[in-house]
Parts: sequence; C-alpha cells; structure tokens
Amino acid sequence: MPLNIAHSRSACGRQHSAQRTPYAATGSLTGVGDTATVSALDVVRRDIALGGAAALVALVRGCAVGGAFGGGTITAERIAGVGYTPATVSCLPHFAYHRTHSNKTNKVVLLQHGFTLSSDVWLLRGTESDLPYLPADEGYDVWLGNNRGNPYSRRHITLDPQADKQYFWNFTWHEMGYYDLPSMIDYILADTGQESLHYVGYSQGGLVALVLLTTRPEYGAKFKTLQFTAPTVYMKHIQVPIISNWRYTLGGYLGRIFDWWGYAETLTFGRSNIYQRACKALCGDGAYFRPLYLKVYGMVAGRVNVGENYQRILPDMCATLPLGASNKQLLHYIQLHAFDGFNNFDYGSPEKNLRQYGHTTPPSYNLSAVNNCITLYYSETDNMSAAEDVRQLGKELHCAELYLLPHKAWNHGDFVWSRHVRQSLHDPIIKKINVWEADRIGGCT
Repeated sequence: MPLNIAHSRSACGRQHSAQRTPYAATGSLTGVGDTATVSALDVVRRDIALGGAAALVALVRGCAVGGAFGGGTITAERIAGVGYTPATVSCLPHFAYHRTHSNKTNKVVLLQHGFTLSSDVWLLRGTESDLPYLPADEGYDVWLGNNRGNPYSRRHITLDPQADKQYFWNFTWHEMGYYDLPSMIDYILADTGQESLHYVGYSQGGLVALVLLTTRPEYGAKFKTLQFTAPTVYMKHIQVPIISNWRYTLGGYLGRIFDWWGYAETLTFGRSNIYQRACKALCGDGAYFRPLYLKVYGMVAGRVNVGENYQRILPDMCATLPLGASNKQLLHYIQLHAFDGFNNFDYGSPEKNLRQYGHTTPPSYNLSAVNNCITLYYSETDNMSAAEDVRQLGKELHCAELYLLPHKAWNHGDFVWSRHVRQSLHDPIIKKINVWEADRIGGCT
C-alpha cells in the first residue's frame, strides 16, 4: 500500500505568466490517496519552470515517483520508509488550474502544519498513529501543505531567498492565508475532480484558514469540514518565556529594527549542522542531557506529561523544529500577543498603516464573515494556545464546536506527537470527516 508524495517547482507544466511582487515563495502540499494515475505525475515531472509556488505533498497509492525540489526531503524519506512512495507538487497563486482527472472519486483531506514547521511534523509516530496515514488507509486522498519559507517552499519565479531577502521574506501568515492556501486548494480540487475538501489545521494552520475565510469568503464553499487543533489566533493568555511587561514594547523595538535591517529569515538554526549534531548529543539514545531538552521544550510548549513516551521520537522532534520563518511573521505573532486582537500587521506608525490599509490602524479580521462550522480542539495546559483564547475564538465564530482534550497535561506538541494522540485526537477528527461523508451534512445544526 504505497504512498506517493509529489513536489514540483511551478504551475504543474502549464504555461503561465507571473508578476514580480514583494511576496516570496508560496506554500507546498503532500497528498495521499488511492486513484492517482501515472499521467498526472508525468505532468509534474515535465514541469521545469520556477515560480513562487505552494508545495503540495500527495500520498497517492500505486505510483512510483520520488524526489523533492525545494530542499526538503524528510517527509519523503519517512513516507517511503513505511512503504509509501513520495511525490511533490508546487502551486502558484493567481494561477487558474484546470481539472486533469475529472473521473476521480476519492474524497480529499488537507493537513496544514504550524509556525516554523513543515509537513515533517505529521510523521514522527508511525503509520498506526500519525494522522496522514489513517484517512489514507480509509480511501481518502490526503495532502500535506508546506508554508512559504520552509525547506519545501523556497522557490520563487524571480526572487532568491538570500540575494533578494528583503523582498522574499516580506510576508507574514496573512500572505499564507490570502495567497498560498487558496492556491493549494485550487490545485488539489483541480487534480482530484472534487468540489470541496476536508481541512485540518494545526496551530498556525488554523490561523491561515481563518485569514482565507475572512478575506476571501467565497472559499468557504470549498470546505466540507474545518477542524483546528491548538489554534493560535487570539493569543492574549499564552504563557511564553518573556516578562509580560516587555511584550508591549518588544514589538515596537523589533519593528524599528526590521525597518532598519530589512525583512529576513529567522529561527533558522534548526537547519544548521551544529544544531543537528546538538540534537543527537542532547536527545539521542542514552543522552545525558535529554531531561534538559525536555525542560526547555516544556517552558515553550507546555508541561510534558511524565507518562508520555517522547524518548523514541525525541531526536526527530529536535531535528524537525524550528525550520525557519520570516521575521515579519514572528513580529505579527508578537503583535497578536501584545494587543489582544486578530488584526492585520501593524506597520508601526499611522502614516505607514494609512499607506498600506487606508486606515491609521491595521484592520481586524472579520470573524462574523465566516459561515462555516469549525471544530476547535484545545487543552487546558497548552502554553501556546491558551484555553481562554480558544474559548474566545469559539464565541466569536458564527458556528463552532469546542472539544477539550481529556488530559491533565497536554502541551502544544502533544497535538501531533503524544503517544495518546490517535485515540484522543486523530480518531475524533476522522470520525467527524466520516460522519460528514455519510450524512452529507457537516458540523453544527
């Protein structure tokens, strides 16, 4: 039962034109399913044009295509290691995708990772636990998205991440939601012949979906179900290792520094050879410093339950994050924490905001415009997605179902890595997807 992942570098072999914009590479996807054909993957293989492309990884049974063009290979290696064949696809924003396989009948699930992560985050526990494999084994096409800027999504039609960094890295999660996510969705639906799909967003993956639904509400019809795990939208109550009194001034200082220094990649140490060697030293079998790494991790993500068996996956956890982000993206998150709202990026002065938005203050995202029902999974002990903030999000959505994880200690990483994640989270997610397909109605009534 092989799984294929497909990555390509531009608009999947079709002719297109692109304009140079300050926005860099777009996101990417990985997919899983039963009915992909060789001809579809041949189209991907013929594609050689570079573009600011959203990378898709598709798990498709029955075909043998491999390789990753964006620099990331771990997702492909892990899927291949358990009997699936990886293939990758990139998708350009504003490109009109046309259906290539109208005879496909498989239902589609799209999984989107969180901040500084990649599609690798879904693949640490194995086939019996990790979310991508479970719906795939039930016959769904499963696609794994990769946000712009991570190792899978660093292609652009004109810009280089280093030589043109002030332009390439001029983005936040707003661009991921407004440009990248819809390009992924459009590609998937064109490839599979479906009208809509199921969406699961972890952490920032929920945030970018709300950006899409509030700014381009017509995409609401392209979602069957929306399920967010540990969503990082409202962030007033998060517990971060920063003195609370500093949070209001930190964003201002960083904004002035970025104005002077320019936009660039940040949190890149996870890809360095030194860091990878440190992961082995700190987290490998028998490593003396394992408790120290878990202590630091717990300060950021939340308390680690003593019953969790992180030992087996600890080296992969360490090696999987962080994988880089834009410093503007990080500053946008700090603004959410400091100013207690769900707002567009604040450029730091009334004059700059006026030029960007036509207002002296950044506009809020209008959650009342979201008509879809959304399931929110959360924990009382998650430092990065506080229960109070998730409940506030639930109140402001037109239709929301809140699902509290039944564990005394369940941190931000447990939503993808806990030894109990299948029974506590993944099975309920898949059940909701299956119920929708069986009843042809979803969510709230």
